[in-house]
Amino acid sequence: MHLRTVAVFAATLSSSLFAQAPAGKRGITAEDYLQFELVSDPRVSPDGSQVVYVVARVDRAQNRRIPSVWIASTDGSRAPRVLLDETWSPSAPRWSPDGASIAFISSHAAGDTGTAARRGPAPRAQLWVVATSSGTPRRVTTVANGVSNCAWSPNGSRSICLSRTGPSDAWPAGKERSDVRHYTQSLYKFNDNGWFDDRRSHLWTVEMSGGAAKQITNGDAWNDTDPQWSPDGTKIAFVSDRSGHEFDDDGRNPDVWVIPADGGTLTRVSTAAGPDNSPRWSPDGKSIAFVSSAGDEQPQQIMIAPATGGAATQVVADFDLLPTDLQWADAGRALLFSTGVKGENQIFRIDVAAHRMAQLTKGPRAVRSMTVSANGQKMVYLANDFMHLDDVYASAADATQERKVSNHNATLWSQLSLAPVERISYKGADGWDVDGFLVKPLGWQAGK
Repeated sequence: MHLRTVAVFAATLSSSLFAQAPAGKRGITAEDYLQFELVSDPRVSPDGSQVVYVVARVDRAQNRRIPSVWIASTDGSRAPRVLLDETWSPSAPRWSPDGASIAFISSHAAGDTGTAARRGPAPRAQLWVVATSSGTPRRVTTVANGVSNCAWSPNGSRSICLSRTGPSDAWPAGKERSDVRHYTQSLYKFNDNGWFDDRRSHLWTVEMSGGAAKQITNGDAWNDTDPQWSPDGTKIAFVSDRSGHEFDDDGRNPDVWVIPADGGTLTRVSTAAGPDNSPRWSPDGKSIAFVSSAGDEQPQQIMIAPATGGAATQVVADFDLLPTDLQWADAGRALLFSTGVKGENQIFRIDVAAHRMAQLTKGPRAVRSMTVSANGQKMVYLANDFMHLDDVYASAADATQERKVSNHNATLWSQLSLAPVERISYKGADGWDVDGFLVKPLGWQAGK
């Protein structure tokens, strides 16, 4: 269940009569939403022993969510602790290959000691590194427009990041700019983004020791996204719609590309007429798995293609799900993904050689944001149900031996009484089975 669904249930249940709740407890209210601790982005360490994740809470005074980064052991031997507090407003924590450090994104300014010290325009988000044993974070990048979506190289010496660049970067300092906007393409703004500027997202390599950054892709008519290192660190796969029509009404054809890590000639890996995304290198570096559609409104398929380009192979026939969190497992013998199915969200495994799919996680809940440790031993993910918000869980790579790692809303939940949710299945059009859900008022009695 996503946060939006949780909010809907919060509003629904708030209409219940508190007097009918069990003694000492009350029904949930809309104001309780402001106390939720929202857990996201769990990342397992290379050896599977620890997990880092983000916790965000609502700051009513600032009217925004403020994140912090937490770290916990996956076997429950150590309770979760704060690794980066709210003064850093950190995001996207990522393990170094040796497991000794965490890279993260923050717009923390030099000498800034807290949120109260920040005034005026916020500085650009940059890449930072902190030791997992705690300590003072070290800023890595000073890229003019900031960075995002950074990933460590396999040997830990570099990162690949995204940064937005465009013609306006060359505007002379101090020269007044016109407020006139000139657009030549039909897509010129978007909800939550606002008006588009002339900057586009491109790939930059960053030296982790000294912070030297180099732009390796460019172009004013497209964005480059989702960079992924090859296992040997010599190439990078990414997603880009280089048709020149990304900002037109008919521009929905991103493809998977590969570029040398130092820049150079691009190789197009996917060729479908629809969107291709989520490229993931096989452990041997010979193939790339990705999600593909034959057209913008066509079903998604999981494909595998040679990393050097060539015909792609569909992994499972008659695939009718919407895969996310795609990644390789079992030393390249399997692919894992999460998807919604019958009102739930679960993790599935595909045997690549046998073209056979099996569901790993079970139960009336939403399981998502899954990552697998580099040694293939451990898996971490978020899970929630109609009675609980997201928390971090850890399990073996086959989803057995599951353990709940975090419990961030326990104090608030101990005060609340939530109405149970009933699943109702019925026949829809053409005899299709449809799953619905019913929430009765708190303390409901038949006939009243």
